Amino acid sequence: MQRQQPSIFNDIVGPTMVGPSSSHTCGPSRIGFLCQQLLDGKLKKVLIEFAKDGAYTLMYKGQRSDMGFVNGLLGYRPEDPRLRDSFSLAKDAGLEFSFEIADFPPVVPNIARLTLENTEGESVVVYSDSTGGGTVKLLQIDGFDVGIVGDCYEILVRIQGDEKKCQEIEKEIKTKISNNEGVSLSVQDNQGLINIKQRTAPTAEILQSLQYIPNVMSVRILEPVLVVPSHRNTELPFMSAQEMYLVAEKENKTLWELGIDYEMARSGWTHKEVFDYMSYVVDTMENSSKEALKGDIDMQGILKPTSGKIENFVKTSPKAIDMGVLNTAVPWAMATMEYSSAMGVVLCAPTGGSAGVFPGAVLGVANHLKLSQEDKVKAMLATSIVGIVMSKDCNYSAELYGCQVEPGAASAMAAAGLVTMMEGTVKQALDAASCALQNILGTICDPVAGLVQVPCISRNAMSAANAVVCANMVMGGFDPLIPLDESAETLFRVGRQLPSELRCTCKGGLCTTPSGQRLAKEQDERDALR
Repeated sequence: MQRQQPSIFNDIVGPTMVGPSSSHTCGPSRIGFLCQQLLDGKLKKVLIEFAKDGAYTLMYKGQRSDMGFVNGLLGYRPEDPRLRDSFSLAKDAGLEFSFEIADFPPVVPNIARLTLENTEGESVVVYSDSTGGGTVKLLQIDGFDVGIVGDCYEILVRIQGDEKKCQEIEKEIKTKISNNEGVSLSVQDNQGLINIKQRTAPTAEILQSLQYIPNVMSVRILEPVLVVPSHRNTELPFMSAQEMYLVAEKENKTLWELGIDYEMARSGWTHKEVFDYMSYVVDTMENSSKEALKGDIDMQGILKPTSGKIENFVKTSPKAIDMGVLNTAVPWAMATMEYSSAMGVVLCAPTGGSAGVFPGAVLGVANHLKLSQEDKVKAMLATSIVGIVMSKDCNYSAELYGCQVEPGAASAMAAAGLVTMMEGTVKQALDAASCALQNILGTICDPVAGLVQVPCISRNAMSAANAVVCANMVMGGFDPLIPLDESAETLFRVGRQLPSELRCTCKGGLCTTPSGQRLAKEQDERDALR
């Protein structure tokens, strides 16, 4: 089934999560939450296996993937602070869990195989993928191909019968549920699985009518995990940066207004609902920065919090080189990443690995300039809509494209937000984003010791500075020459050309230095104690 077009609150500023990683903490939690709905009664035992050549293998402990999976399997969502205590909560609930490295093909980097068993002896085997930025996909359920991403109420109908019989029942179900977001059928061994997607919860009457169809063995419902539901039949106002620019020129609209228009079409929400939710996003981001700046957090890894000390140094020490607005932007960017490492509640933007760029570059600058909440929301809407037109059919995932698509891409979005804050034109905002992308092409992902700390925190600070520099350059008259659409296409093309060792596997870059290896060993010893 074709990938749903991105939503600002699903894919650019979202989800809200307990840190440290969107792909490896939030994603597993969402996968666990979806999977635990596949069995009735009480969950008794779960085995989670990772492909030995996949991306989880060397970092699932350091990035708390294990805790994320267990949290979701307990029925909790990724923003629930109970994620930090998921192991002890599972023990209290009588849930046995184990993690193993297995020899199956890594058809996608973040593949995992979950085998769940309930107290009645029923079991289910699920292949899953954490696709980047907290988005996920269930790939197979008991050998049946599916494409469940958590943006719908998923009706799963198991059928006894050959392919012809399954197709007949699929046709009958489509007649009963004509208003749907998609229907798929997978057949194997004289059985079938039909998956019907709906924006709203199905009625009891609909479910009962499905159960009465001859040859139907079972009917099950999965609740969604994404904030914005699927809306496949909507008509979006634009898809690319160039299309967005033409709409802006024709309708005389600002970038933040175009963000509102897009998300209203994509989500079905009202103007007020979009604006209010972005206000919540702003508050969440600011809170994460301010909490970490206090310095009273445990980052549970190879670094201790320093953002508050750095802020004090750059703002008060006569030895500090004056960075102007960066005296706020840099500490704020670092602080959010430190809070995420301490398993605080943060907001993916567009991923956990880039969670500090927007709070630093956009909100830190806005606070430095003493702007209003309304101005901050408008700047974040402008920032986010540029992330939408940059992404096309790609996910912001370092496992697929390197670090350039996480803090690197975030700096481009933030540059556009800053230009909007400076009352620049839509063209200037898009040019600033293109300029920022050109500066970070080819940035690798090499998380030392499998943590989102080194070099992630300093890269977020650098990316915040990149956004400020590019916004000022373009507002001052610099022309990056390459349009944003072409720079964004190059971003993902370059990412695909990076070897897997340089895409979040801990098998290249700083991870393989003597110091990197030593730090990894020390972190393994700490992780073994939890």
